[in-house]
Amino acid sequence: MRELRYSEGKEVTVEYRFAGGRPGELPRLARELVDAKVDVIMAVGDEAIVAAKNATRTVPIVMVACDAVTTGFVESLARPGGNLTGVTCITSELMPKRMAVFRELLPSASRLVVLYNPENVSKPPEVARLVELAKELGLDAKAVQFRTAEDIERAFSALATDRPDGLVVLTEQRSIAHAKLLGDLSRRDRLPVLHSFSEGVHAGGLISYGPHFPEMVVMATNYVAKILKGGKPAELPVEQPTRFELVINLQTAKEIGLTIPASLLARADEVIE
Repeated sequence: MRELRYSEGKEVTVEYRFAGGRPGELPRLARELVDAKVDVIMAVGDEAIVAAKNATRTVPIVMVACDAVTTGFVESLARPGGNLTGVTCITSELMPKRMAVFRELLPSASRLVVLYNPENVSKPPEVARLVELAKELGLDAKAVQFRTAEDIERAFSALATDRPDGLVVLTEQRSIAHAKLLGDLSRRDRLPVLHSFSEGVHAGGLISYGPHFPEMVVMATNYVAKILKGGKPAELPVEQPTRFELVINLQTAKEIGLTIPASLLARADEVIE
């Protein structure tokens, strides 16, 4: 906002609300913002978007979403309608590329597990499509749910006795919040993990392919400024990220005893050593 010439306390006042890893708090926090009569709400992550959307049909909401159309947040990207706009991942379009990275990373793999949060509205359809793609590639794929850190620990304990060749994490706010735990457990169990965003790799995961999350936040912040200047969410097309990155953690690869193919290293946008 400062880069857009907004100074906090002068041109704009920001009301911050954080659930602190407790998603059940999101509806109450969204209602607090509506009751505070804010001019616009910025909601990052599908669960926060759902809470904001349920709290108001009139206050403009700028979202950073996983899949704005599939979840029903907007009618279409070009014509959002209603009081929501912002930026959305191109989750469905990226799935084949992400699975191609997994296959290139582990060409002899036959079994994978997909870890996802079922309370995020975009993830059940995403995991269903990913399991289909895996089968098309000759992979036996199993979906495992998590909601809490304890669920993640239990999932890894189960994987110790029914070990897959790799793990795919469908990244969203809860998995980002538990990224360090995921990294620690995957290194302990020497299990290759593919993330959707680089945040999981920076926290100790092995590899990721997906949008550059900071770019998405910047794009959404630009929409906040447009709305403060009088723009209407229904008339502002939902944008999609333009920067995608392949990030590899070589340190993690060494810890789990995996050699990264030279073809992937040559294409990597960032290599953590």
